[in-house]
Amino acid sequence: MAIVGGVGFASAACEDSDFEALRRNLDLAEEIGVDVVELPLFALDIIAGGRVLPDQMKRLARAIGTRPFAFTAHGPVGVNAMDAPGLLPRHRIVAEAAIAAAAELGVFRIVLHTGHIARADEGQIETAHSRQRDVFRALADVAAQGGMSLAIENIYVPDRGRIAPLPSRIAREIAAISHPNVTGCLDFAHAALACAAEGADFMAEARALARVSPHLHLHDCFADPADMAVFVPSERVAYGLGDLHLPLGWGKLPWLDLMGDVDLPPDALFLLELSAQYRFALPEGVAIARDMAAAYERAQQRRAEA
Repeated sequence: MAIVGGVGFASAACEDSDFEALRRNLDLAEEIGVDVVELPLFALDIIAGGRVLPDQMKRLARAIGTRPFAFTAHGPVGVNAMDAPGLLPRHRIVAEAAIAAAAELGVFRIVLHTGHIARADEGQIETAHSRQRDVFRALADVAAQGGMSLAIENIYVPDRGRIAPLPSRIAREIAAISHPNVTGCLDFAHAALACAAEGADFMAEARALARVSPHLHLHDCFADPADMAVFVPSERVAYGLGDLHLPLGWGKLPWLDLMGDVDLPPDALFLLELSAQYRFALPEGVAIARDMAAAYERAQQRRAEA
């Protein structure tokens, strides 16, 4: 097994139901020469009312065509496996539909977000985690049947009335789920924002989830969860507010320090996850991600030799 499994990007697409943005991004991926592309299943209108749409899947398969790289997928962002018991069946139906679509497309790993609950219900958080463990075990069984693994991603919830588990708790939950097809997805920017909001140690939290995360989401931010009124989205960038999915280097995350500090499972994937408007930054971003992966490999070799 390799130290790094590949470098690529998530095909950022906002409501791309005709798949034109996806086609352009896949063409760009071929031009750059990436190892993997993540498909945004949450933005492609391939699921309606919890069922996969066969005609849309046929059109999507034509848009993807034959490509010289592998695919992962990002499942529906709204899936919340910590939600109220009465809503869990709806979340499971949508998640299972996404897994079925991913399997049909030849995806080898699908990412789903961890859940979240209202802060007012924090006394019930252990029960909510137990529900989520059961849901993820069941979804992992479905993913395994399709030849896939399931990667649980840490999130940042900007609504301060809600709470989501920090990365270290997600790592413990993955251990408790104890399923061979369940791993982690470490999103560094989400971790930085959540730690800033909750007063937690970002580097320690990143290290904890990194150990079980062969899947990395890379995008920059300023680790600033402040809520300020702005008039256009670009002003959020100007003020450095929240989850911006910026090109690497635009924010202030300590990427090189992180590469020297974390330990990842073998064959880790380094995937850019930029907002759609930053498509122009993908070529340079992939080059930076390759440099980061090389820096991580050097750090691992130094540790092995020490």
